[in-house]
Order: sequence, then C-alpha cells, then structure tokens
Amino acid sequence: MISTVQLKISMLKASLFLYVILFMLLPQAHGQSKSNTWSEVKENGDGTLVIAYSENSPFIYNDAQGKLAGIEFEIMEEFVQFIDEKYGVKLNLEYEHLYNFENLLDTLKHSQRPILGIASISSLEERKKDFKISDPYMPDIEIIISSWGFGSVSSLAEFADMVKNNRAITVTNSTFERNILELQNDYFPEIEIEYARHVDFLIEKISNTDNAWGYVSLPNYLSHYKKGKGISRQRFFMVENPGLSIATTLTSDWDIVLDAFIMDSRFKPLLDLLIEKHLGKAFGEVVASISNINADLQPDIAANREVGVLILEKELQDLKLRQSELEIERKNIFIYLAIIAIVFVLIALFFLYRLVRLKINTNKSLSEKNEQIQTQILELNALNIEKNEMIGIVAHDLKNPLTSALSVSELLRSEEITVNQREYLSYIKKSLNKMNSLVAKILEIKVLESSSFKTNYSNVDLRQVTEQVISALKIQSDNKEIRIVADLDEVVASLDRSLIVQIIDNLLSNAIKFSNHNTKVHVTLKDENQSIRFEIDDEGPGIMEEDKPKLFQKFQKLNARPTDGESSTGLGLSIVKKYVEAMKGKVWCESEFGKGAKFIVEFKK
Repeated sequence: MISTVQLKISMLKASLFLYVILFMLLPQAHGQSKSNTWSEVKENGDGTLVIAYSENSPFIYNDAQGKLAGIEFEIMEEFVQFIDEKYGVKLNLEYEHLYNFENLLDTLKHSQRPILGIASISSLEERKKDFKISDPYMPDIEIIISSWGFGSVSSLAEFADMVKNNRAITVTNSTFERNILELQNDYFPEIEIEYARHVDFLIEKISNTDNAWGYVSLPNYLSHYKKGKGISRQRFFMVENPGLSIATTLTSDWDIVLDAFIMDSRFKPLLDLLIEKHLGKAFGEVVASISNINADLQPDIAANREVGVLILEKELQDLKLRQSELEIERKNIFIYLAIIAIVFVLIALFFLYRLVRLKINTNKSLSEKNEQIQTQILELNALNIEKNEMIGIVAHDLKNPLTSALSVSELLRSEEITVNQREYLSYIKKSLNKMNSLVAKILEIKVLESSSFKTNYSNVDLRQVTEQVISALKIQSDNKEIRIVADLDEVVASLDRSLIVQIIDNLLSNAIKFSNHNTKVHVTLKDENQSIRFEIDDEGPGIMEEDKPKLFQKFQKLNARPTDGESSTGLGLSIVKKYVEAMKGKVWCESEFGKGAKFIVEFKK
C-alpha cells in the first residue's frame, strides 16, 4: 500500500516538473519572430535576422521621436548593406526589446533561434561557453561614476569613504557588477549593492540621488555627460575588458559573416564616423592610446587613462560650450527678430494711431459740415416754403384781376371799335391768357407740393379720356396742320381721372407746340401683360443731351423752342412727373436731337 502511494507521489512530482518545463518554454516560443540562419539566407537570397537588445546609450536606445538609434543600431543597418553588396542577398532585421540586460544574456544562452544580441556586450572568456561573441570592435574601458554632489574625490581615503557609506548601483550579470563585487571582496566588504534593469536606468538612478555610485563604460558616461546628466566621474579603479562585441547564439552561424563584416575595410571608417557622431571626434584616438592593447608603450597607463578621459571631457565641454554659444546666438537672433518685429508693430501702431486720429478729426469735421449742411437745408426748406407761400399768394391774388381783365377785353371786343383797336385788344387778350395759364400752373404746383394733395382713384376708360383730350386740342393742331395719329387699345384702369387728363393734355400740347407745320404726332395706348403704357411721339427738333437731366425740373428753359411762337411756362413736364409718380407710375423721354422726342408714361397693373 505504501509503495503504491509513493509511486503516485513520484508520478505527480514528475508531472509537475514537466509542466514547469513547458511553462518556462512556452513564453519563449509564443510571439517570437522566426530568425533565419546565415546559410538559409544565403541559399534563398533573402531572409530575416532577429536582433535582441536592451537599452544601452549610446549603443542602442530610443531617440526623442521614439525611434531606435545608436552606434550598434547603425552598425547593424550597415551590416544589411554589406550583406547585400557582398553576397547579393536581402536581409530584413527585426528588433526584439528585452526588459533588462540579464534577460538579454539569458536569451542568448538558452534560445535555439539564430539571433544576434547587442547592448555593448563585453567580450569575456567565461561568456563564450554560453554564446558566441564576435571579434571586438571597440576597447571596453569602465569607470566609476557617482552622484553629482560627491564631485571628484582626490584621494583613496576619500574614495573609500564614498564607497563604504553610499550604495552601489549595478546591473545583474554585467561586468559592472563583477567590478563592484571584486571591490567588495578585496577592499570594501561594507558595500551595499542595489540593482537596475540596464545601464541607462543605472545612470538615471545615480543622477537623481545624492548617495549613489557605480561602474559604467566610458562611452556610457560620455554619452550621458554630453546630455548634461548630474553625475561625477571618479578616477580610481578604472577597469578595461578585452573589448566590446556583438553576440549570437551557440546554434547560430551568423558569427562567420559578422566577423567578416568587422574585418572588412569599410568597417573601420564607418565606426570612426559613428564614434565621432555619438561620442566626439577625439574618442577613437584617445581610447586607443589609453587601452591595455598599447600598455607596453605606456609605462604609466593609469595616469595616461586619466589624461585621456580628461581630454574627452574637455572636448565634450567645448562641444557643450559651442552648443551653448549657438543656442545663445540663436536666442539672440530670435531676440533681434523679436525687437525688429516689435519696432514694426510699434511703427504700425503709430501709423494706425495717426490714421485713427485723422479719421476721428475727419469725422468730426464731416459731422460739423453735415450739421452746417443740415442747418442750411432747413433754412433753404424754410425759404422754399416761404417762397412757395408768397408765389401762391401772388398767384391767387392775380387770378381774380386777370379773370376780370379777360372779361373786360371780351366786352370791349363787342363794342364798335376800330380795326387797330380790335388788334390791340387781341394782343391784350393773348397776354392775359398766357398770364392766366402761368398762374394756373403755379397754383397746380402749389397744390402738388402741399400736404393736402390727394389722389382720387376710380375706374377710368383711358381710350375715351385720350380721345377727348385729342379732340380738345384739335383746333391747336389744325392751326399748324399737324395730324394726330392715334393707336389706342381698350383699357380701363383704376387711376385718378383728372390727373390722367392733365398728363395727356400737357404731353400732347407740348408735342404740338414743339412740332413743325405739316407733321405728325403719334399717340399710342397699349394694354401690356404687366403694365399700361402711353406713348406720345412727335417729329419736332428733339431733346439735346445737355437738356435731358433738367427735362422734368421746374422753371427750366431748354434749347428747343415752340415752333410757332407759343408760350411755355417751364412747368408742364414737372407737373406731369409729379402726377405720374403720385399714381405710382413712371415717365421718361427717349430722344435723339433732330429726330423728334417720344414721351412714355407707364403704370403697373
């Protein structure tokens, strides 16, 4: 019984172990991109290579736009070009971001995919049993940095005090951790160690605290120093590793072509350009001079390293100074442009102010002039009213004596008088008729301009009214042998009968007055779709252009004259215009000088 239970327990343990193994393997397989071997890419002519990375400025990082950048990133981009040009195959790179540096090393150690790993990986012998490492492409010098408040300590005693009393920050499984552990084992067992995900976080932590220190590579330090991070460099216990490399998995064959690329003649110039771009112009030369590779030429390597790093710091300080000067210059240019813009704005505001003041003064002047004009208009209106009243009084007072004088002249004509006396009486009567006609016209104008004037609408037979006016003026037309040709439609409209009679009478009598003997006057009445239209067309002298604007004004004497010495008061057409407009109609003249005149009256239905 006991053996059966133990057997079940053993089987359960085995199952649990299997599940744990599967659980560990599944996350690695899930979501991972396929990475081809170099042999597959070369055979197929194209393929994909996965590159695993962990942030490590200036080697690979995300720039301000969130895009990958850095020395190793650009090396890999150039690697693609190298593959294409040398072997004629197309290589596509896919980057896989890993959470921390430890994950990157574990991935390179355990992954069965032929991938590359980049993050300034030190070329250590003990790592070569876990994954393949390319030939070193750059010296690997590591230094101690500390929080800004420490400054650069000047003695080992001060340095010992710093490392013992402040926490060390490092990255798991990195050469930085190895260096700190060696200090702890050999010199300072009191060191307290804290871990960061990767070197960029390590530097960020040291920069943001006042009691931390740690190892970083020289390029790490210079990259963040260039950005103005609050960190100090310590000159003690500088370490050099065999060099920085690019790693690949043990099952990968990419190390062959990778080493070929690093040994290619184009690689060194490319690396120099990238180093100058990210770390400064002097970095390559200075690091080469202070590296252990040249230790046999440098008897005091530590002193030379210090001098070399100082040179690099000085170059970066000069660069930052130049950048500051350029920024100041840029700001000065901006200030100058702003000053110029402000000056232009002030000038514009000054002219705008002048324009506003000018407008205000002009408006004030115009307002004063308008007030003067309004005053003058009121005075003129008052004078015009007074004039009209006086004319009305005079005309009214003249009407009765004129009527009496006409009656007397008629009585005298019935008496026995001589031929000469009869001729004189005829002249007197003619003059009295002219005066009486003028007085009547003046009184008509006075009524039209008064507030008491009103129209009396009724249904008017316009054809009948027109025929009656033509008949009434027959004697006047016959005396000049003028034939009136009428073309009249049957039209009945709601108008003021007395005003229509006056309108037709004035226009037709004018046509007869200004027509020569033995001519025609055409009188037309048309019932159109939307309107009623009168036309009176003569064969007289016509209207000159200069007379047309004053044609319907009062007391206007025109160039054209009656053809048989008839009288003209200069009021008839002004009366016609007022009568027509009183009935909401319109009147106008169409004439070409020397070819007669046509007067048109139109009423809307």
